[in-house]
Amino acid sequence: MKLLRPLLLLAVCAAFLTACRKDQDFTDGSGITLEFSRDTILFDTIFTQAPFSVNKRFVVRNPSNNAVRVDIALQGGTPSPYRINVDGASGISFDNVEIYGGDSIFVFVEVTLDQNNSNNPFIIEDHIQFNTNGNDQQVLLLAWGQDAHFIFPDQSIQGLPRFSYIAGGFDENGNQICETVTWPDDLPYVIYGYGVVDSCCTLIIEPGVDIYMHGGAGLWVYRYGQLKADGDISQEITFQGDRLEPAFDELPGQWDRIWLNEGPADFSNTMSNVVIKNALVGIQCETFPFNPNEPTSEQKLKMLNVKIRNCSAAGILSRNYTIEATNLLVGDCGQYSVALTGGGQYMFDHFTIANYWDYDIRQTSAFYMNNAYADITGALQIRDITNSVFKSGIIHGSNENEFLMEFNELIIPTVGDLSFDHTMFRTTEPTNTEYFPDQSSIHRNQNPAFRDIALRDLHITVNSFARDKANTIGEFFDLDGNPRGNDGFPDLGCYEYVE
Repeated sequence: MKLLRPLLLLAVCAAFLTACRKDQDFTDGSGITLEFSRDTILFDTIFTQAPFSVNKRFVVRNPSNNAVRVDIALQGGTPSPYRINVDGASGISFDNVEIYGGDSIFVFVEVTLDQNNSNNPFIIEDHIQFNTNGNDQQVLLLAWGQDAHFIFPDQSIQGLPRFSYIAGGFDENGNQICETVTWPDDLPYVIYGYGVVDSCCTLIIEPGVDIYMHGGAGLWVYRYGQLKADGDISQEITFQGDRLEPAFDELPGQWDRIWLNEGPADFSNTMSNVVIKNALVGIQCETFPFNPNEPTSEQKLKMLNVKIRNCSAAGILSRNYTIEATNLLVGDCGQYSVALTGGGQYMFDHFTIANYWDYDIRQTSAFYMNNAYADITGALQIRDITNSVFKSGIIHGSNENEFLMEFNELIIPTVGDLSFDHTMFRTTEPTNTEYFPDQSSIHRNQNPAFRDIALRDLHITVNSFARDKANTIGEFFDLDGNPRGNDGFPDLGCYEYVE
């Protein structure tokens, strides 16, 4: 009986609502005009031949008191790259679709574009036609298309994400392939899964190339592989997600990471004039974790004029690696902007590490360094930090403490192995230890006076404390290519003040 009563109540309500709807009269008058929540459905840059399409919807409303029957059709018919779904039914045409007075229906639209053999974006247009008692109306469908090189995963190894070889792999006889692959700036590159640069191989990315990562995708430079991503100031190389609608422009966590493993000293990974945005982790450089006793990598990551921002976990996550960075900007990450863990060797010159993450509450500091970690077996690894210098930098953000170092007492970096020079910090931590040898160049809790934090513009303004505070020995040009010291001494951070 307890179950029967609510079922009877639902049946009565359903019958009542059905009866109300059947009482409405269907009109054949020509004066009824439908209302649309949008008169144009825009798909902003869809990559051709992508296996997945973007789905959008709009509402069709009947504002009259009477019910109507509407004929709906995709103007381009079967050859059209668009597909529509009307109130749950898919097709290209729908006859006598009933819309009751004051009621509405949903129309869903998706598009998949064929290759156009064009380096430039192109426009694909179609219409959805609505005929209500002889009254014709249309909704415009508009897609910006772009041809691209697609990289799809075709390899599986248990415990690793699906991947494909960008460079390397094995031939039909099982022999390893060693090669150098160059990506020219002809079309964008779209990566699904992980693209792998194998051992003894090199990937060269030329200036101006755009790399788009599908959800969860990444670039993996396996141990003894090499990446050369060297753009120039007028032709930056960009890594970002493959959703190009405005709503995704600043959405973090759209793809996974760039993952770099160890290698020999003469086989450095280089990045210059590169933008990395909207990842989970921007760059993760570490010795291969399945080899827990691997020493600090002799292979270096060299960065010049690199911007990393809006990552949902970390901008740079390093472990047992060697990094040289000049004119580095790392901003707005969900946990750490820069986390340098385990052992390593670091040379940072003219850097801005600024974290104003506002998607949710962040408890971590913008800059974090330690020398100990639990490896893949659960054992505690304690490593050396050697010959590391951070100079002419800004470490700042929205939290009270944006600078934190935690060292295992068994191996504390010795004097000379780690130092900060001509740097300003927002911190509650002490900065009067042996790691800060020149106290006159250490500036605590001063205002960097960034141009517009809300818009993520971290250029310094005329009132910035960072002006004229940098070490006079360093890079001659800033991240924008402006000469340093043009109004006196060089400024702290990646940007020089320019009037």
